Amino acid sequence: MAHPALSNQRFIILSFLALSFLVVLSGCSGINEPTQSPNANETAFFEQEVSASGEAVPIRWTTLTYPNGASNLELLVKEGDQVAVNALLVKNNDSRLDAALEQAEAALKRAEFAYEQTVNAPSEAAIKAADAAYLNALANLIRQEDLNADEEVIEAAQADVDAAYANLLATLDGASVQEISAAESDLQAAEFNLDQAQSAFYLKAPFEGTVVEVNIKAGEGTSPLQPVLTIADLSEFQVVTTDLSEVDVARLKEGQIADIVFDAIPDRTFKGTIERIADKSSGVSSVYYDVTLLLDEIPEELRWGMTAFIIFPIE
Repeated sequence: MAHPALSNQRFIILSFLALSFLVVLSGCSGINEPTQSPNANETAFFEQEVSASGEAVPIRWTTLTYPNGASNLELLVKEGDQVAVNALLVKNNDSRLDAALEQAEAALKRAEFAYEQTVNAPSEAAIKAADAAYLNALANLIRQEDLNADEEVIEAAQADVDAAYANLLATLDGASVQEISAAESDLQAAEFNLDQAQSAFYLKAPFEGTVVEVNIKAGEGTSPLQPVLTIADLSEFQVVTTDLSEVDVARLKEGQIADIVFDAIPDRTFKGTIERIADKSSGVSSVYYDVTLLLDEIPEELRWGMTAFIIFPIE
């Protein structure tokens, strides 16, 4: 006969195992139940926007170079200088360029004189010369007739008179439209040649802005198209995306509004408008598309290259 204490102990153990088994079954019963789908409103929310990183870039900036190289450079500005349009920035002191400059200057003076003569025609000297030519041709014709010259000689003398008379009338009428146009073309060509000769010496500011970077030192030379300095208009900035994927860019369109937060100005949100969407990807290892946005407001704290987080709401 079993001991009463052992019987009670066995009952307790069996009861505990039975209870544990029920708990396990209860937990397993939910395994095959379908998972509850996320709230439809939450799904819609996540699908209503596209986000990307970007950076602030001046709307106008350029890096200047010497197309044919330069030597013994003289710096006329330094980084941070504000410069006006056409301000002289750098001088190339290569003496081999002096002859070409002198020739271009002389050619321009000749073209200017010829243009003035053509536009202001007829001059008194031109009228006198044309009149004298006509009178000489007429006197020769009369002389040949008085000498009873051969008919061929008289006909030739008459042709000279007709030509001289036509030239006199043309001189009195002034330059033709074609002559003025030709003189103007010659003048423009001479001005262009002088500008090219001067550009071999000087780098000029193409617009009003700030010298943001100087890549050479005084006295150095450069190879053709080597960057010399960079100038930018820091009064107007745009934001350009840096990691916008091909999937997301397909959902955007020009004129669309976006919210922009700069990492350096986290407590403010700015509005931007998509001005342009690149037609070609810019990524190398990944496919990214540049999207350019114009800011509705330019914060004073903004600097070239500052990073931004952009949210494009999708309707």
